[in-house]
Amino acid sequence: MDERQRIWNAVLGEIELNVSKAQFDTWIKDTYIVRMDKNEIIVCVPNTFTREWLSNKFHSLIVESVQNITGEIKTVSYEIEDRTVSRTKANHIVDLKSSVGRMSSNNEETEDADSADGEPESPFTDSQAQQSAEATQHQDSLFQAPTSSLNGAYTFENFIVGGSNELAHAAALNVAKEPGTRYNPLFVYGGVGLGKTHLIQAIGNQLSAQDYHICYVSSDTFISEFTKSVRQGNINQFKEKYRAADVLIIDDVQFIGGKEKTQEEVFNTFNELYSHNKQIILTSDRPPNAIQTLNDRLKSRFEGGMIADIVLPEFETRVAILKSKCEQKQFELPEAYLYPIAEHIKSNVRELEGALNQVIAQAQLLGNSVTEDMIKRIVAGSTTEKTRSLDGNTLIEVIVDHFRINKDDLFSKTRRQEIAYPRQLTMYLLREELEYTYPGIGKSLGGRDHTTVMHAHQKIKERLSKDYALEQDVTILRNKLYNS
Repeated sequence: MDERQRIWNAVLGEIELNVSKAQFDTWIKDTYIVRMDKNEIIVCVPNTFTREWLSNKFHSLIVESVQNITGEIKTVSYEIEDRTVSRTKANHIVDLKSSVGRMSSNNEETEDADSADGEPESPFTDSQAQQSAEATQHQDSLFQAPTSSLNGAYTFENFIVGGSNELAHAAALNVAKEPGTRYNPLFVYGGVGLGKTHLIQAIGNQLSAQDYHICYVSSDTFISEFTKSVRQGNINQFKEKYRAADVLIIDDVQFIGGKEKTQEEVFNTFNELYSHNKQIILTSDRPPNAIQTLNDRLKSRFEGGMIADIVLPEFETRVAILKSKCEQKQFELPEAYLYPIAEHIKSNVRELEGALNQVIAQAQLLGNSVTEDMIKRIVAGSTTEKTRSLDGNTLIEVIVDHFRINKDDLFSKTRRQEIAYPRQLTMYLLREELEYTYPGIGKSLGGRDHTTVMHAHQKIKERLSKDYALEQDVTILRNKLYNS
């Protein structure tokens, strides 16, 4: 190890202690010293985007770390070297291809479908499926045109950037400029209505305009098309559709959790696209390691690129969003009237727009003048209505919808993990959020003994501080509960 490498490894070690893992892996890990003297270090970076990000966001930390390690160097500058990206990418693809080969040899037999999965057992061999597909060309309408689901209104120009989404926006811009290179896959996660779909469709729209073959699909549609293709013998046609994409975008990928056959197809499609430098973009309401029913090899694939979260927008961003929406709707509203909306509605962008739409409707359709009192009434109405409607039935519906399970199973005696875990969370949230008594919770969930409920509540409570995936589930469920 030469002196430059020794110094930079020490610098990286110090920087890593002061930034998040996502920030370090995305912006800093693949840098190195290309030249140095007694006064200056020149750091090699993969591209212009990284150089600008380091200069604007991390420069002072880098300089401080360099000075702490060397004790003498005063300045740090950045230089682009194109081979960094290709070298890193090539190594990653070689590793992936070898691992895919090993996995393929160990997975020749078709897995049995989970009884709760609802995915069909295919009666076709590959050749039989191909023959069936050729005999049923009239069923082509099953598969939509690749870009038909993109909404042209979602662009980077009308996406409001703030501290809550800055990293995700920066990564999305980079993917739109250099698809299939550094940030592949791009995994964006966050709560409902925070802008994930807007951001990933902005990537799709920008690349579609450059004649990239975009395939945008929700996980529900992917599951439905996969199931139909197996039943109707069109599996090869299904594979060709998704594997022909230059950019594959899957929205709400958490819903493939627990569906083993669908996960197998996503895994194989991922590998095929990745090995040909095609871009993969995914969204979820939680990070990969918090999707409990996602198999480990898919988690590994999803974590292999860039992971960026979008959180609740801060006050300034909420005001900026409202301003942008007013401009889009060509409705003038004094900034002072935007403040109470932004102050009281903190949940997500959809809620903000909903309140603004009420203001516009009262002004344009009813001819009312916009006043401070009107704003206050609308804001108060939207918040109190939600609080008033929250009850045990609402909570149970949120749980059932989130985990995609049957409500009757929640009340049944089954102890299967995919049911027992949501049931325990239901008990916990009924106690914590609605202050139900233990006997009351037991009665609400099929007549369970209050000691069973007490044990489940305590178990979740004790695990929360130690189990990140559990913490994510509780946070997401609370957000859905109060914003449903």
